[in-house]
Amino acid sequence: MFDPQQLNELLRRKLNDVPGQLGEGVTRAVRATPQHRLEQLMESPARRLILEGIFWQLPQHFDSSAADGVRSTVRWRITGRADAEADVYAVQIADRRCDVTRGEPESDPQVTITVDGAEFLKLVLGASDPLRAYLGRRLAVEGDVMAAAKLLSLFKLPGSAE
Repeated sequence: MFDPQQLNELLRRKLNDVPGQLGEGVTRAVRATPQHRLEQLMESPARRLILEGIFWQLPQHFDSSAADGVRSTVRWRITGRADAEADVYAVQIADRRCDVTRGEPESDPQVTITVDGAEFLKLVLGASDPLRAYLGRRLAVEGDVMAAAKLLSLFKLPGSAE
């Protein structure tokens, strides 16, 4: 006979592993996908759903303990849209909180990160190294480069490189 409390605990532990397992599976799929296919995906109507899914999940993966004393606004410009425009998201970090808005930030950002949609997808899934992307000119940083560097330590994303 099953103890309902033990069953609940077992289910909770198994379900806690799902985001990480899903993230690892998506990361493997992105790594195995040719660049031109990722570019096609990020030019398709699915682009907005993908970007919104990533950005709206950021606060859930925010490590507030690493953000003690951090006040920063980061503007993300994701290029590579089929209409040659860019999607803009603002990530505001203050008081150990992370808030995301679509569109231009209300306050001047400390840093603007510009990256192509396919490269962005690879970066957030840990399939691309941010420093190599920067040095390879696949990612541009304007403003406070230290704010951009600090950003790396503030998020623990499923499937990302440790």
